[in-house]
Amino acid sequence: MSVWSGIRSRLRALLHRRMADDDLAAEIQFHLELEMERNVRLGMAPEEARRLAVARFGGVQSVREAHRDVRRLQWIEDALSDARFATRSLRRTPALTAAAVVTIALGIGANAAIFSAVNAVVLRPLPFPGQDRLVVIGENNSEKHWQMNYAAPANLLDWRAGVGDFQDVMAYFEGLGNSVLTGRGDPQVLGTSVVTGNFFSTLGVRPALGRAFTFEESFSTGTHLAVLSDKAWRERFGGDSSMIGKSITLNGGVFQVIGVMPTGFSYPKEGVDVWRTFEWTPEFRASVAFRRAHGPRAVARLKPGVTIAEADAQLQAVVERLKREYPATNKYMGASMRPLHDFLIGDTRLPLLVLLTSVAFLLLIGCANVGNLLLVQATGRRREVALRLALGAGRGRLVRQAVTESLVLSLVGGACGLAVGWAGTRALVHLQPSGMLRVRDFGVDTSVLAYVVAITLASGLVFGVAPALWARHRDPAESLKDGGRAAIQGVRAKRWTDLLVVSEVALALLMAVGAGLLVRSFLQMRQVDPGFDPRGVWVGAVNLNRAYDTDEKVDGFMRQLQARVRGLPGVSSAALVMNPPLTGASYTSDFIGYARPAGDYGSEVAHSVVSPGYFATMRVPLLRGREFSTDDTPKTTPVIIINQTLANGYFKGQDPLGQRIAFEKAPTPKSRWHTIVGVVGDEHTDALGVAPRIEVYEPSTQSFYPYMRVVARATGDQAGMTGSVRSLLHDMDPTLALTNVTTMDALRDASLARTRFLTILMLMFGAIGLVLAVVGVYGVLAQVARNRTREMGIRIALGAQAGQVRWLVVRQGLRLTLAGLLIGGLAASVATRALTKLLFGVAPNDPLTLALVALLLAGTSIAAAWLPASRASRADPMEALRAD
Repeated sequence: MSVWSGIRSRLRALLHRRMADDDLAAEIQFHLELEMERNVRLGMAPEEARRLAVARFGGVQSVREAHRDVRRLQWIEDALSDARFATRSLRRTPALTAAAVVTIALGIGANAAIFSAVNAVVLRPLPFPGQDRLVVIGENNSEKHWQMNYAAPANLLDWRAGVGDFQDVMAYFEGLGNSVLTGRGDPQVLGTSVVTGNFFSTLGVRPALGRAFTFEESFSTGTHLAVLSDKAWRERFGGDSSMIGKSITLNGGVFQVIGVMPTGFSYPKEGVDVWRTFEWTPEFRASVAFRRAHGPRAVARLKPGVTIAEADAQLQAVVERLKREYPATNKYMGASMRPLHDFLIGDTRLPLLVLLTSVAFLLLIGCANVGNLLLVQATGRRREVALRLALGAGRGRLVRQAVTESLVLSLVGGACGLAVGWAGTRALVHLQPSGMLRVRDFGVDTSVLAYVVAITLASGLVFGVAPALWARHRDPAESLKDGGRAAIQGVRAKRWTDLLVVSEVALALLMAVGAGLLVRSFLQMRQVDPGFDPRGVWVGAVNLNRAYDTDEKVDGFMRQLQARVRGLPGVSSAALVMNPPLTGASYTSDFIGYARPAGDYGSEVAHSVVSPGYFATMRVPLLRGREFSTDDTPKTTPVIIINQTLANGYFKGQDPLGQRIAFEKAPTPKSRWHTIVGVVGDEHTDALGVAPRIEVYEPSTQSFYPYMRVVARATGDQAGMTGSVRSLLHDMDPTLALTNVTTMDALRDASLARTRFLTILMLMFGAIGLVLAVVGVYGVLAQVARNRTREMGIRIALGAQAGQVRWLVVRQGLRLTLAGLLIGGLAASVATRALTKLLFGVAPNDPLTLALVALLLAGTSIAAAWLPASRASRADPMEALRAD
């Protein structure tokens, strides 16, 4: 009852105030009429009597406002009144209103879409309790140029035992592997993450069903364990709660399901279906390889109240101890920590911040454009403003009315911009390249709504400043003396319009230069020779299960697979490779040449295992020597092929053919020496934008791995190729599945996807900014041409040529454009340095890009100035003079 009574009392108060307004108006009118009658009796004309009565009374509006200001909640009524007046004013100019709303909606929509991505990736905390205490530990090595690299398992176990400020340390393989589920119909591929047993407990996440692993289960216990994701549990196992404790078959091994994770949990990658443990053995724990091999990503949880600096001090003490105890592997090995959240953002932060800055500039250009439109409208209403001032309206009230009109316009544009932003967010979710953002799904949440409201209100204030200040400084006497359409625009308004246009041009140049640099960078990257011919090459992966437990079985199956794929219709050649180019190295190692002096070794040589026929299939040029053959077997001399970069570097000035190398720093009597039988051209191992590594190739007939990819050069339908390989694989072994199907063209495109995505967005925003800037130049010069109609008519009547009249308008546009280009060029020379890490083959201060963009902007601005100038030059002098 109290709520309704409060509402009723508020309505009664508003009704009484409305009645009081009516009474106040009637009383003011009564006193004015008395004063007018007194003046008429003194012999004045009625119009003069009214003017003098208003002047003596102090202005009707000022008297009314003086009485209103003493009442409670008056500001609310005034705001509503101003809003209604603003709405009526905007309705009277539908074209201007529509142009302003569209401009604001584009700016705010672009900001909302990009900010939603920034919010989801950069600002939103990780979904783990105490996520601020989770840190990544990476290994650093000055000799190998490592920074925050993967950890050696033995080292991370020593960190866990030796750093008291760590609550726990866990590890996982960063990449997402595949496991083939069999025994439940056709083989099914499950995305698999391999982790230590304390993975879930360190993150602070509990299973929804069953239990998680324990740390002791990081080691082999005789029983293989698995934890399912909620999605896999529901889609692959029907959401059966009795799955806990049951066994499933993965890659030919029997795994006991012990838990199901909560809905939405999929760390460390999207698409994890099952987690299983490393299953290290005690024998491997004591081996040199356990400390030399680097694979897992280490994450620690700090104890409550412990800072990163305090934990790092203890970590460095352990690192120094390991250097002394294990000089063969840890002599140059350091370690450092970063918050997990910052680490996961990684190199995504810079592109997102660049995009956010670009859309902020776009919104500022839009605000300047709308400010100019409103200023043009305000100058057209100068007589109305002057009359209101003459009748006693306060200047503050006029300023408030102008700002209210801007806010109403921005709110309408903001509402439309929110819809544009929602659509843009959906587009970003679907169009973002793989690995660009840490999350696959983001949208308009409360943070984004708050951001949109903030920039909407700020935009209204920004583009409402010029009209408001213009109204504040109007002289009513001067305005009433001006002659309607022939009135010359005030100096103050002209300064504001010039300033807004110069700002638009400068910001547009800044955005366009950034977009131009990325376009040139992308074109440069597209011209990079990947070192192979990707056209028509199909790729698919095969992962053998535990039944292939000997080298002979692996070798036999892989040879048969290659032969059968090669025999498929339309296939000209086929081969096997562990990791195809553009997907990263399989692994790296040190190496040393035979009979080389101690210390003359190399580091970080990439290894690739390929079958005979690989180089011919991929059309990698053989520069010297021979390819691998089926005669290279475990019983013959171990052979390798090296790439040109390795030959030109380590074997500079020598013939590498016939020389031998071992993959270690210091050879021993047990070292395995590999004879170089060929030199091939460089493939880009990591990405088109990354220089080729030094690389060695080992034959799959001497190095046996159960996971290989088939590469087949074929003609015709790629989908048909997939079906054919899947069928023959099923014939060979129905427990195996074909995974990671793609093409080398797709892998090449994926290598360009990140740069292409960023370039397209920047180009789109830059183009919109350029159009808005040109429209701003056109709008100002069109207004100038209209205001100088009488002057143009007089000049033409006195014999001025059309070209001279056109030059008057074009010259002003050129002056504003050049000023904007100068300011924008100076800003671009500094701001574009932020793009350095995003560019390839082009400098951030590239003069050619700046010159081309400046010429483009200057040319379009001159074209925009030419249109109103041409209309002005065709004006009829008599009509122009008569219209005054």
